[in-house]
Amino acid sequence: MEEICIYLIHNNSPDRIDLRNKLKNLSNNLNIKLIEIYEQDNNFKINLSLRNKLLILKIYFLRFSFDFKHKKNFSLKFYYFLLKRLIKLAKSIFCIIFSVSNKNENTLKKFKIESLVMQKHIKAWEHFLKSNKKIMIIFEDDAICKKDSERRLIDVLGSLKNIDFENIYIDLAGGLNLYDVIPKSKIQQTQNDFNLVKGIYTNTACSYLIHQNLTRLLFKEYQKTKMNEFFPIDHLINKLAMNINRSQNIFSIHFHKPLFTHGSFKGNIKSWQIY
Repeated sequence: MEEICIYLIHNNSPDRIDLRNKLKNLSNNLNIKLIEIYEQDNNFKINLSLRNKLLILKIYFLRFSFDFKHKKNFSLKFYYFLLKRLIKLAKSIFCIIFSVSNKNENTLKKFKIESLVMQKHIKAWEHFLKSNKKIMIIFEDDAICKKDSERRLIDVLGSLKNIDFENIYIDLAGGLNLYDVIPKSKIQQTQNDFNLVKGIYTNTACSYLIHQNLTRLLFKEYQKTKMNEFFPIDHLINKLAMNINRSQNIFSIHFHKPLFTHGSFKGNIKSWQIY
């Protein structure tokens, strides 16, 4: 499979060696080159200066604004989602104003780790765009191989030969229930195995497949503003695609039964946010 490359994103944590090895075995079995991206600076300090407190508020407002635009849908589910986000925003403002140090420290640490992970994805995009490959598959090292993952991935790769998927994002690991994430109005087709959705609505970047054309569009959009650096990778992909979708039709595929299990989301693996 010479047109495909796999990127494995991790922080070299020893407790995920077995998971990484299984992904490497998958790559070897499929004869696909695997590139690891794990280098990072772990010596960041948590400094609750006034500047960083204001930064926390800025990030919360940016994410709230994006979520409102991205998931805007006149339904009870949307208004319930909006209410939860408003409550979360209010709690965050309370913690900042009244200097609840533990909460603020944890929030700032979470944002910094999200930024490290996001930057590794961007690094993978850049490397991919400089290559002669057409398809990129990205795994974070909490992606768990199922018994049928290899067979199903082979089937998906085979089916791509028969469709135009240059502007289609394929979510391989899932996360939240599809219908809690995707507005019904955005679902274009419902097949036995997956939903075809107008735009990108993903709540995880644990594992995804993407064509070089869409990667180039996303990366070009990412470079337009430094504000994009304040979003975790899953939100960022959604945000970039939403902006691109105004001029080009972007779609995503979400499987009813994901090909891989998102270990951190399912509670089987300690989240990367604790490192």
